[in-house]
Amino acid sequence: MLQPGDLIRDNGDNDLGLVVSEVRSYDLGEAGPGAEYVMVQWSEYKSPQKMVLKAIRDGWVEIISEAEETTNR
Repeated sequence: MLQPGDLIRDNGDNDLGLVVSEVRSYDLGEAGPGAEYVMVQWSEYKSPQKMVLKAIRDGWVEIISEAEETTNR
């Protein structure tokens, strides 16, 4: 599952993006997993954009590098 710090690539235009939020859901009731999204800071945009997780599942976007998990001490 995506998490903040993951690096992703749009396979359509090769734009790179950094995931900047946890997975969130639209308030659509029974909408299912297509309603889940993360905020991504794409290199071509000035501010973070919503990206639905369906983009990963359908292969439009791929995970290039996953953020390392850290633990608080």
